[in-house]
Amino acid sequence: MHKVKLFFLWAILGIIPNIALAQNSTNSPYTRYGYGNLADNAFISQRGMGSIGFGLRNPQMINPMNPASYSSVDSMTFLFDLGVTGQISWLKDSFGEEEKNNANLEYLAMQFPLARKLGFGAGFEPVSYVGYSYMDTTRLPIDNGLTQNIYTGTGGLSKVYVIFSYDFLKKLSVGVKLSYLFGDIVNNIQNNLITVTTTNAYTTNRSDTIRPYGFLYDFGLQYHQSVGKFKFVTIGLVFSPKIRFGGKVMKGLIQSDPSSGTIVNSTDTILRGMGFEMPESYGLGFTYNKLGKLTVGADVLYQRWADALFYDATGAFNNRLKVNAGGELIPNRTSSNFLNKMRYRAGLYYTDSYLKVQDSKYNEYGINLGLGIPIQDKRSTGRSSFINLALEYSVVQPELNILTEERYFKISLSYTFNELWFFKQRVQ
Repeated sequence: MHKVKLFFLWAILGIIPNIALAQNSTNSPYTRYGYGNLADNAFISQRGMGSIGFGLRNPQMINPMNPASYSSVDSMTFLFDLGVTGQISWLKDSFGEEEKNNANLEYLAMQFPLARKLGFGAGFEPVSYVGYSYMDTTRLPIDNGLTQNIYTGTGGLSKVYVIFSYDFLKKLSVGVKLSYLFGDIVNNIQNNLITVTTTNAYTTNRSDTIRPYGFLYDFGLQYHQSVGKFKFVTIGLVFSPKIRFGGKVMKGLIQSDPSSGTIVNSTDTILRGMGFEMPESYGLGFTYNKLGKLTVGADVLYQRWADALFYDATGAFNNRLKVNAGGELIPNRTSSNFLNKMRYRAGLYYTDSYLKVQDSKYNEYGINLGLGIPIQDKRSTGRSSFINLALEYSVVQPELNILTEERYFKISLSYTFNELWFFKQRVQ
């Protein structure tokens, strides 16, 4: 029976990424630049706590932010997590304010032990999102005419991964995350002539598609120390080396006569071997845990984006700093009152952008609230699956007043499945 369930879950891992790549989870004009908006790689249970994770070590929670945490899984436990997010966006600039809505599959993952002290996990998660549509007008040098420019973009990067984690010493855990990067980033510009009298003035459509592929590596370490009865402190470190990955760039151009619609020129170009890189990254975090009662923690992430190649050149991005803090409270996990057994979560975060827009950047900050709703498994005492809810309100504030200010309200929902898959029951 367990083999059937495992086969079913691996089938989901193969199918869902194709569905996710077809979905659009953002409407930000900033995603026209670089790889788009970077995804939050914290799971929904963590997002309710401000997306902490480097020092988080919880046997009932999958934590992809630090691969060293996977060895915490119970020796007879199988975990599966699936998350979705919906959001409302408000975009404001000098021309007015616009509201847009999006929804998206966020991730899916599984975790279970391979042997004593050895944990394993696998899953799918997004790396970045691209989604925008806006237009402007410019005056032509010929005949003082006008052209309408329509900018659209779709796609993003994703990865599938496996994680191995081992309790090397009694208080020290190490882990490695091996990922395969893939996806398409598609940017289009359409130039429509509005008022022009010169002949041979055409409507032009330009497309630019980046299709990367390659392997990424993340390394993690966690040191956990008892500081009292049922009280622990965990310190986590994460390192990701700068990695150059393969890919190709596909450029297309179509020119047409605006009066007849006849295509007068069409070209397609494929460029291979151009340099693209993911940056060197460092993460440090800690959590204080009072077993079954309270968890609080904080993370700091630093990414050296300024050194990363993009279209064979550095300097396209800014270095990025992100700070997260949050926690979880359980009033009484053994209470008969359902509200007392729930997980109550809260957190906040701040980050600056890796994107360089008009030689400037923007800052983003937000606040999070969350709930962990236990679903008791009657076949195993003390074992629960969870429905996780996270609410987030965030603001994107550009340094230049002429750029777009963005506000988001996100609702995220996940189901964490927790079952004794490796326990042999006696036949009565």
